Order: sequence, then C-alpha cells, then structure tokens
Amino acid sequence: MVSRIDNAPETVQEAKNIEGREVLTAYARVAPLGWLMFVELPAEEAYAPLYAALKRLGFVLLAALFIAVLAGMFLAGRMVGPIQALRLGAARLGSGDLSQRIAVKTGDELEALADQFNAMAGQLQESYAGLEKKVEERTHELETRSRELAQSVGELRALGEVTQAVNSTLDLATVLSTIVAKAVELSGTEAGSIYVVDPITQGLHLRASHGMSDELIAELNRQGVDLSEKTIADAAAQKAPVQTPDLKDAAPSPVLSILLRAGYRAGLVVPLLGPEGLIGMLVVRRKAPGEFPQHTLDLLQTFAAQSVLAIQNANLFTEVEEKSRQLEMASQHKSQFVASMSHELRTPLNAIIGLTEMMVSNAPRFGTEKAAEPLRRVHRAGTHLLGLINQVLDLSKIEAGKLELSPETVNLAPLLEDVIGTARQLAEQNKNRLVVESPENLGTLTVDPMRLRQILLNLLSNACKFTKQGEVALRVKRVVDGRNWIEIAVADTGIGMTPEQQAKLFEEFTQADSSTARQYGGTGLGLAITRKLARMMGGDVTVASEPGKGSVFTVRLPGSADAQARSSTGSDGRRSPTPDSVLVIDDDATARELIADHLKAEGFSVVTAAGGVEGLKLAKELRPTAITLDVMMPDLDGWSVLAALRKDPELADIPVIMVTIVDEHRRGIALGAAGYLTKPVDRERLHRLVSRFRAQVPPTRVLVVEDDAVQRERMRGWLEGPQWTVREAENGREALKCIQESKPDVILLDLMMPEMDGFAVVAALQKEADWRDIPVIVITSLDLDAKDRARLNSGVQSVLVKERFQPADLVERIRRLVHSKPAVSSEMEAAS
Repeated sequence: MVSRIDNAPETVQEAKNIEGREVLTAYARVAPLGWLMFVELPAEEAYAPLYAALKRLGFVLLAALFIAVLAGMFLAGRMVGPIQALRLGAARLGSGDLSQRIAVKTGDELEALADQFNAMAGQLQESYAGLEKKVEERTHELETRSRELAQSVGELRALGEVTQAVNSTLDLATVLSTIVAKAVELSGTEAGSIYVVDPITQGLHLRASHGMSDELIAELNRQGVDLSEKTIADAAAQKAPVQTPDLKDAAPSPVLSILLRAGYRAGLVVPLLGPEGLIGMLVVRRKAPGEFPQHTLDLLQTFAAQSVLAIQNANLFTEVEEKSRQLEMASQHKSQFVASMSHELRTPLNAIIGLTEMMVSNAPRFGTEKAAEPLRRVHRAGTHLLGLINQVLDLSKIEAGKLELSPETVNLAPLLEDVIGTARQLAEQNKNRLVVESPENLGTLTVDPMRLRQILLNLLSNACKFTKQGEVALRVKRVVDGRNWIEIAVADTGIGMTPEQQAKLFEEFTQADSSTARQYGGTGLGLAITRKLARMMGGDVTVASEPGKGSVFTVRLPGSADAQARSSTGSDGRRSPTPDSVLVIDDDATARELIADHLKAEGFSVVTAAGGVEGLKLAKELRPTAITLDVMMPDLDGWSVLAALRKDPELADIPVIMVTIVDEHRRGIALGAAGYLTKPVDRERLHRLVSRFRAQVPPTRVLVVEDDAVQRERMRGWLEGPQWTVREAENGREALKCIQESKPDVILLDLMMPEMDGFAVVAALQKEADWRDIPVIVITSLDLDAKDRARLNSGVQSVLVKERFQPADLVERIRRLVHSKPAVSSEMEAAS
C-alpha cells in the first residue's frame, strides 16, 4: 500500500490494519515522488521469538535461584557453628574464665582465629597469675608498712605526751609515771620501773612503776636494788642499754629470784645519764624470753633522755624553791631586825624629844634660858632622826607586805587645811609663798587619812626645800575619765630635774644626784614610800619637771571606795614589739646607766627598770628584742623574773641575758637564759650576745660632713660596728658629690665650713626632690639665732651643740630617725 503522507514522524510503529489486527508497520520515503512506502507484519508473528526467549530465561533463572539457595544453606551450615563457638568462647573469656579453650577445626581462617583466641587466653592467664602474685606481695608489703607507720605514730604520740608532761609540770612522780607507762606500752613488755640514784648514799630508789603489783613493789623495796646488781652495774659501766634475754640464764641474785617467782623471763636496763654521770635507771620486764629488737633499745634510750630532763628540772626547781625560801627567810629576818632596831631607837628618842621639849618649855622656871637654843637643836635633831627611822620602818613594812592601811571616809577639805597649816611653816623657812587652788565642794574620799597626810607633807616639804623665794602651789581637782579620780598636784618653781634624775626619782635610797644630797640632805626614801603608799591605795604618783623651772608632783587616787582595786593592763593595751630595743632590769642605777650607754652606742633603743616587778610590767608593755637581767634585786630576784618570763606565753620567746655579780652560769642556762655575763660588764661580750638578736637590716649609711678632721674621727669612733657605714666629707661641695654617688640614710652636718657651709648644704638638699627626705642632724658650736633657725627649719630634724651631748644620745637619735623615717616637719627638735 502506497499512500501520500506529508508528515510521518515514526518509521516503525504498532498499529491496527484494515482488518483490525495488531500489526507492526514501517515505512520509507520515496523522495522524488514524495510518497511513503509501508510494510506491515502481524504483531503475534513479530513477538513470537521474543516470548519464547523470555520463557527460556525464566526457567533458567528459577533453576539458578534454587541452586543458590541450596549453596547458601550449605555454606551457612559450615560457618555458623564455628562462629557461634567463637562467640561463646569470647564471652567466657570476657567474663574472666581464662581456662576456657575454643575448639574449631575447619581448616580455614575461623580455625586460625580460634587458635589466636586460645593463645591470647593463655597469655592473659599467665599475666593474671603474675599480677595476682605481685598484688599479694604489694598488699603484704603495704600491711607491713602500715603496721610500722602505726607503730611510729604511736611512738611519736607517746613521745609528745611525755614531752608535754616534762614541760607542763615539775611534779617528778607524774612525769616519771607517764614515761614508764609509755615505755612499757611501746616496748611490748608487761612491767617497768624508774630508779633514781640518791646522791648521798648512791643507792637506787624506786620513783615510778607500771604493771607491777603492790606486793612485788613492796618485796623489791624490802630487798633493795643497788648498783651492785649485775645488769645494772653493766649498764652503768657501759653507759648503754643491757638486756637479759632469759633471766634463768643470768647470774642468780635475790632480786632475780623475786622477778622469776613473779613470772618475768626477760629484762632490759637503760641507764639515765646526766652531765655529771649516772642519775638513774629505766627498767622494763617481759614474761616471755627472747631478745629485745634494736628498735626497742633506741626508743627506750629516747625515753631515758626525757627522764633525765625531768629529773634535772625537778632538782633545779627544788633548788630554786630552797633558795627562794632562804631568801624569804632572810628578808623576813631583815624586816624583823629593822622593825626591832626602829623600836629600840624610837623609845629613847621619844624620851629625849619629850624631855628636851619639857626643858625648853620650862626653861625660865629651871633657870636654863641659856640652854634653850641648844635644847631646841637637840629637839630638832631628835625629831629628824625619828622621822628617818619611821621612813625605814615604813619601807620595811611595805617590802614585807605587813603595812596595813586603815581606810576611812574623810572630808577632804579639812584634811587639806590641816596639811597646809603644817606646810606653811616649811614654806616660810625658805621665804616661799604657799598657794592653794581647790574647788569649794571637794566632798569625801575613802583613804587612810594618816597615810594621805604623810604623802602630801612629804611632797610639800620637798617642794619647799628645793625652792627658795619662789612659789609652792597645792592644786586639787576631780577628774572623770570612765572612773572618778581625785588629783592633788604639788607644783613649785624650784631647781627642777633633768629626765635622767626623774628616771631614778622613786628608787629607794636614791636622790637626784650626789650634789643634791650634799646640798639639801635627805635619805632618798620619802618619794619611794610616797609612791608605794599611793599605789597601795589604788592610785599613783607622777612627776613632770624641767631644770631651772620647777617640778609638779601629781597624786591620783580613786574617788570612790569601790574603785580602789589596782587596775591591770590587758592585752589590748600592750604595745607592739619594738625592734632593736633592749630592756635593762637592774636595781643598781650605775649598772643600768653603764649597760644602757653600751647598748645605745651599738644602736639599740634602751628602756630601764629598777626592779623585777617593774621589769615584768615593762616587758609585757614593750615586748623588747632582748632583756638584760640582774639576779640580786630587792623586790623580786632575777631567777624569779626569769621563771615568770618563761611561763608567760607572750614573753617566753624573748632572749634574756643574765648580768650579775653572782657566778651561776649553769643555773642561768638551765632556766632558759640566752647568755650570762658577770659584773663588771665586758662591753665586747655584751655587744656580741645582744647583737645575735638584732633585726636583720642593712647597715645604716651615715654621711659625716665636718671640716675638722679630729671631730670627724671622733664621730666615726662613735659609729663603729657592722650596723654602720660611715663616709666623710670635708665641706659642703664634697658632701653633695657624695650624696650624688650614694644616697645616705642620715647626714651629720656641721654649719661652719669653708667653700660651702652647712646652711647652703641644707638649701641644696631641699631643692632636690629625691634628697628632701634625708634626715639631717646639725652638730655645731655656733649659737643659733632666730634667723639661723628659720634657715634650717625646713630641712633639719635635730640641732646638737658640740661638747654638750652624750655620744650614746646621738646614736639613739640616729636610730630613731632611720627607723621611723618621718616626713620632714616644719618644727625642728633642739637639744644640747
């Protein structure tokens, strides 16, 4: 069939023929004619080969699938069993069953894998066996170390308890009982004892025991244990522990028989060795035979050393107690003697005074007018002598603690009028004017009126004695500062006192100086008694004075009866520790001054105390770097002061150097003294001892600016020692050059120098900001006027006049300036 078709997009296609059957048709274009030629084939015929091929392929695929299933089942059967065996074996190995082995015999990789599992299990089994052995060894070692550590801790704890017992009590029985108990406990024994050698009989006395029955102790005491016992004799001779592993093998003796009957089989004897030889024995006993280990011997030697220390402390304390008792008895005997002597002297003196007074009064009747004046002299001398004896008796009673007050509530105004009436006669003797300044209503005061009169009359008589054609004033006022006080001040315009004289004013038998004693007389007891009486009544006496301007003595007493208890200074009022300060405690004023001068020259700050009680008070207030302490003092001896310092936790660490005429070096060191010097004091030895406690600071750099070579040499001599570094300059220009090279800590400056004087140096220092803080002490012989002082006022801390100051004062001033480093003030300190 040929048809004309303009557009036919497909060449082969499925269609229906004229008969309506499915056919495959194709066409081709006849180009010249524009016709298409069609060819058709029935679809069934065309697809028949294809359908036959598909059927054959389906049968082949089904057969292949069936074969594959059969092969998979076969291979799965070959692999699942070994893999399951591997899984179960691995699970057992993982659970810790290292003895399990995996049996797989497939001849392939699974069998090789099973063999590797088995080899790994064998190695792990061997490793675990070795590890368990090591763990067992380490555990055993750790248990051993733990036991040793526990034993060491127990020993240290026991030693601590023994040390505490030795340091906390002087009761020898308590300390030794503690030591022997710990020795028995730590040595693994059943009983122990400590024997002490009697220094007189050289016998052994049982002082402490542990684990022994009373019957055994009594039997041993009856038998007696002495140095002839073999083990004891061997230990004493060898100065080392001696043990008896089995008492049955030892040489027989009565003591050994007693111990064997008590069941003891082994013993250890440790000698107690002191500096002077054997002082006792430490003995432990065990009921099981056998040697004691070396560790036990070492431990008991430590306990033996503690026992020696306890015995020495107890002996020393007994000795100190005996000396204190002897000193107390001597003080009582002295007080009894003074009281008896005073009584014996006062009896005839009272008779003399009474008779002379009667004869003076009745002179006209007796016709003895010419004898009146000599009799008056005798009367005055007797009265004066009686007053001196009364002072000595009062002081003796106060020191012995036997002076009793008789407090009464008195009206203060009449008592003061009575005192003023007596004092007016004293004032008139030196043509003094007596002035009273007192409010109208003073009220009452609870005091011993006789002792208050004695205090006021003593102060007024002193004021009148040391003042001529001047004024003596008695000023009374009430003061409230949290408590009620009565202040009674006695002021005069007399000769006054220097600070040095004031420092020793209240010491017994001490006056301002020897010239004062020669000119004005007196014993030096009045003010000492005055202060003691005031303090007994709950108050105090203070003084303020300037040479040539007079003095003011102030008595301060509690204003009410319930406030008479002496106030104590608590820890809050304690001053901070003072660096490089030394407290000098000595009842001898000369010794105090000498030691103070030595220490000041070495750059120390020095505070002095005239007795043990005052020294303890100052030590608690000042907390000094070191203390020098005399032994022989009237109120509280040096040994007692040292013991009190060592017992106070706040003061126990302060080094104490004994400075005394008593040569008891060993005793001082045993009581805790840091050094011991005998008088007269060797300055170099004192310096070496005290310098050990000096604060570790670099040397103070001092620049001496002085044109006089002799004066420079003198000042360099004052500043000798490692704590000073001294450089010199001849004039101001050289001084400024030295300052540029190295800034000093302090400058000692002369004013009158060639080329550049001291005024120019001070001005140059003030121009440089880095130099303004350098302390400057001017040392000159020039009398400065107001203009000169104004030129120096902004840059100078002190002005000293040559030949009018002590070198020790200069050293102390330098030390204070360098230590405090104050800002330069607008006021200059003048001194001479």
